[in-house]
Amino acid sequence: MINKTNHLYDPSPDSFNPHKDLFYPILGDSNLIQRIKQQIRFAAEVNFPVFISGEPGCEKKDVACNIHYHSSRAREPFICVPANLHNAQAYRDYLSRCIEQVGNGTIYLEEVDKLDPSFKDELIFLFTQDAFQEALRKNKIRLIVSCSEPFYRLPSEQQFIAKILGSSVPQFNFHLPPLRERKQDIEQHIQFILSRFERPVLFSDHALEQLKKYEWPGNVSQLQNILLLIMSLEKTEISTDDLAHLGLCQKATPKVDLIEHLLRNDPTLWANMHPALSKALMFLSEHFQEDISLSQIAAASYTSASHLSYLFREHLGSSFKTILCQLRIREAQRLIMTNPLIKITDVCMSAGFGDLSHFEKMFKRYTGSTPREYRQVQRQEHDYFVTH
Repeated sequence: MINKTNHLYDPSPDSFNPHKDLFYPILGDSNLIQRIKQQIRFAAEVNFPVFISGEPGCEKKDVACNIHYHSSRAREPFICVPANLHNAQAYRDYLSRCIEQVGNGTIYLEEVDKLDPSFKDELIFLFTQDAFQEALRKNKIRLIVSCSEPFYRLPSEQQFIAKILGSSVPQFNFHLPPLRERKQDIEQHIQFILSRFERPVLFSDHALEQLKKYEWPGNVSQLQNILLLIMSLEKTEISTDDLAHLGLCQKATPKVDLIEHLLRNDPTLWANMHPALSKALMFLSEHFQEDISLSQIAAASYTSASHLSYLFREHLGSSFKTILCQLRIREAQRLIMTNPLIKITDVCMSAGFGDLSHFEKMFKRYTGSTPREYRQVQRQEHDYFVTH
């Protein structure tokens, strides 16, 4: 059963929104999307410049539209300056015309981190001109800028973006999470998109589950395109075979040993994961023998502890504490195998455990034997190889 669609707002039929069909609503009930909705409401109430980041295919332009059309500027123009104009001069001329036409409205600069360097030079030239800044103030224009990467991951771009938004002016920054991090919202997206068509389409339970499991590298844009293809099949019920023909079967991935990669400090396994999770795993690989906490590793990953906890469970299927404990136990095993004569207390401290009784309890839980029993086996094997 698909839940009832939950839009950003539920405006009355008489409320002013002449462009309601021109932008995609912000759908979902996940905690991540609830946070984004609240941020949109706040951004609509203030007049600061806005910086929106998110992977390609996320609803960044739609977020910008929602901010504009739920603000006091709703009756004024909203103009998008795309990143794919054919040359830098055309980009500059188009933006200059927008400034003159968007009195009291909003200008949305799309994907400025992907602009050609010549385009960026034109932007910097314009925004450092007194006449251009005066035109912005005179016409009371609000700026919204989008990038594919979060602001903190763009150190080389921060000065460039600051010149656009104004380094002395407060700006509201937020990151739009990819669809794979809010899979519980996928049903609402499906319901909304299919509601645009008169012909009903049903998904089998397995097909619907397959759509939820898919990683959606192209995010909501990819989901929209796939559903359009599904509608073109002219079938009333969609099966997993239909999804397979569209390339949506989740491919089985070989089982990898995350703990071994962490011990070897090998980032190839997590290099393409969520940026915050990738940073967290690298930090964990380098500091697991120290006294570290989820809050500490979250700070090193530029995210909140609650969000990082979600990322561990969603992408790794385990909690931070569990992975940390497994990593320390595996290190303890390595220490004993390397030196079967080592003291158990030394193993405990070297592996990162601060309490001996806790170490012994965890070691038995994950290996099936106590540290001393495990060490005895290693000593016997060592003695055998020495004598033979």
